[in-house]
Amino acid sequence: MKEAKKLIGMGLLVGFINPLFFSDNQQWYQGFACLLAAFIGGGLLFSFKDYAVAPKKIGNADEAPQINQTWMFFFIGAVANLLWATLYV
Repeated sequence: MKEAKKLIGMGLLVGFINPLFFSDNQQWYQGFACLLAAFIGGGLLFSFKDYAVAPKKIGNADEAPQINQTWMFFFIGAVANLLWATLYV
């Protein structure tokens, strides 16, 4: 069960929501669905409770940012999903 949950989370992070739910054409809400898929994918892959710890020092050039892997995978998954939603034909 744990491996299946992680596989579903990885699929949502990579953008498999696009061919499953938007197979024939693009919709105006596809980007929002992709962001939701990235959020759910990061939560399934690691833990939803890690979203409570907000990233710190983002954009501060003097110090290294502090971010946990759930948020990092959400950001990576959001970029991948939104690119796929934009370029998906």
